[in-house]
Amino acid sequence: MHVIRRFLGLLVALAAVATALAHDPGLSSVRLRRTGDTIVIEMAFAWTDVARLVDGTEKNRPDVVRLAALAPALAQAADGFARISSAGILLPAAAPEIAPDKTTPADVLVTLKWSHLPSDPVEAVFPILAHLPFGHRMLVTQGSAAEAIALLDSRHAEWILPAAAPGGTPRAVSATERSAPLPWFSFIPLGIEHILTGYDHLCFLLALLLVALRFRDVLAVVTTFTIAHSLTLGAAALGVVSLPSSVVEPLIAASIVYVGVENLILRRQPRHRLALVFCFGLVHGLGFASALTERLPGITGLAVIPPLLSFNLGVEAGQLAVAACLVPLIKWARSRPDYTPRLQPTVSCLIAVFGAVWFLQRIWPV
Repeated sequence: MHVIRRFLGLLVALAAVATALAHDPGLSSVRLRRTGDTIVIEMAFAWTDVARLVDGTEKNRPDVVRLAALAPALAQAADGFARISSAGILLPAAAPEIAPDKTTPADVLVTLKWSHLPSDPVEAVFPILAHLPFGHRMLVTQGSAAEAIALLDSRHAEWILPAAAPGGTPRAVSATERSAPLPWFSFIPLGIEHILTGYDHLCFLLALLLVALRFRDVLAVVTTFTIAHSLTLGAAALGVVSLPSSVVEPLIAASIVYVGVENLILRRQPRHRLALVFCFGLVHGLGFASALTERLPGITGLAVIPPLLSFNLGVEAGQLAVAACLVPLIKWARSRPDYTPRLQPTVSCLIAVFGAVWFLQRIWPV
């Protein structure tokens, strides 16, 4: 019993840490356009980030009327979305336009415009980053280019726009001034972060590994889950398939309940487990895709492919790291005489209970 209590205590501690870290710091995007004496900045945010700025809630999705009413409070809460200065002098902007993003209605698009600017280089600063969750990043694109050229955060919240040429046309940027697109692997840390803070996905993985007796069973389960969720992650992120999160998230919770209950009944890995893992992996892939697209507001089409591949690699790296930690722990616990009659059923029951709670929360959000 002492061993069981220690094992369960460790699992509870891991669950507590995962829950504490479960809030996704998020990713927004900003597009900078400069033509002659005019600068336009378009900032796209996930609605959840915008809602937290005002009243800490994310119950209501954005609409034109609600956002129009919230615009003054949003601007004040954000301490100004963006500021432009030249030679240390702050330049006034028109009032921000805040509306749902036409391409992704669940996102909010903030548009700011400066007119009659000097042709000198200007510095853009984004004070809103200091008011978003720690770790939030902002993806920078410039002009009409699809490739991102930088990731900003609260510690690096400024960007220099080059001077404009006389006559109302943008000045050509030299090779030494031109910023290269972000490398394709830039989103690997975001994928790792998502899987390590996605306690529902981790709970599902633990349930699968509890009854995988041999190393080849573990390898088969992890590989099957990887292939399945990679398929739907790619298809959903590219717009081939689409399911609302209100459907996907309860299905993910239901998959956790099912596997937990099946472990309780069978006490071993059933023959059909790989087929089941593949089917549930497809569902979890849609959840990963939702996380990716929410982190890439304003990024669509083929431009999503590099972050898609990078994000998926990060998810796999995080998943393998977790499995590498869990498998030795489970193997050690399985050597105890109480594992099959007491420990494994107890953990499976807890997993099923967690899944049921998440299912109810996602069906009837408070």
